[in-house]
Amino acid sequence: MLTLEIRSALSEVGLDCTEMVERFMDSEEMFLKYFKKFFAAADSVVRELSAAVEAGDNSAIENRAHALKGLSGNIGLNAVYNPAKKIVDDVRAGQCGGFESDLSKLVAAYERSKAIAEKLG
Repeated sequence: MLTLEIRSALSEVGLDCTEMVERFMDSEEMFLKYFKKFFAAADSVVRELSAAVEAGDNSAIENRAHALKGLSGNIGLNAVYNPAKKIVDDVRAGQCGGFESDLSKLVAAYERSKAIAEKLG
């Protein structure tokens, strides 16, 4: 159940619970199911994106950031979506390098969100 405390915590990572529950056919249960599943799918993508940034592999950076953008967008996790989108947009615009700040924001929001999901059980 999305208690006021959980809604507040999710709001801090850019997630509008009311909007997302509506998107999931007005079912909190369905939204929570997919919110929790997000982390199983995204864990490896976040690690791979971090490794790609460290290696300076722009093709892998674009690929992994794009995947993460889609995954996080599906559940409305904007604090992960927005930096992922910026990274994708920057690579596509030829502005390669300097992704560390966006990656740092993305990873911090991801970890905060994952901690919330773990509290949900």
